Amino acid sequence: MGYANEGLPLNPRLPLFYESTPDRFGFTPNPDGFRYRDLGFGNFLRSGPQSAPNPNSANWLQFAPSTDGQFQVATARDVALTPPQCPTTEAGQVDANGKPIPYFQKEFFHNGYIKSLKQLVHFYNTRDVGNFEFNVTSGHCPPGTTEKVDCWPMKEVLQNLDMTTGMLGLTDQEENQIVTFLQTLTDGFDPANPTVSTYKNIDTFTGQCMTTAPGVTASTQGNETLTPTWSLTQFPCATDICGVAPLPSMPIP
Repeated sequence: MGYANEGLPLNPRLPLFYESTPDRFGFTPNPDGFRYRDLGFGNFLRSGPQSAPNPNSANWLQFAPSTDGQFQVATARDVALTPPQCPTTEAGQVDANGKPIPYFQKEFFHNGYIKSLKQLVHFYNTRDVGNFEFNVTSGHCPPGTTEKVDCWPMKEVLQNLDMTTGMLGLTDQEENQIVTFLQTLTDGFDPANPTVSTYKNIDTFTGQCMTTAPGVTASTQGNETLTPTWSLTQFPCATDICGVAPLPSMPIP
């Protein structure tokens, strides 16, 4: 499932933002702290923070403003792959006896904001639906709404607005059917017979299973750990990102 032009809401966990102090080796991953903005491909073309120098900047630098906020499209292959002891990525599943099935928590999109395939499909289905969009950052959805269910926070890079998908009109059942299809794209991995799987790294693919908390479903998993993010205007974009020519075609908050 690709994520170029995704108009993705801000990451509630924001790992880069918290890595603004030196580690034990003296390296500071993100000197800009809360002023960091991920311009994706546009950042790469400008040879900006966390990217290598662009060897063809003379030819490609001009395209930076039109690619701000875009990211490489990833393959859907093995998107539902889990360790053999965790049969699914989706919370809220039950077995034939109604007993909760343990799940393996994965993170999707470039910043890990999406926590299940159900959320991923629901995002592409509803992200541009008017009454699902709110001018808030993650963790601040209005009362009466649920983030990732009927509330999508604001976009981090406004010029990365693409409505090719986003109002698909799929029903809940149709979303679930797409999730089921995505789960078939795991090569050679048979949860019922993990020891004979053709997946060559099956013996080393490890991880801890999670149990479903009461009331948590694939639509809401991960929301229990949402960390409310700040107002973008409180920490304006750092000049070493948003002040590098050619400047973004729209101001970055």
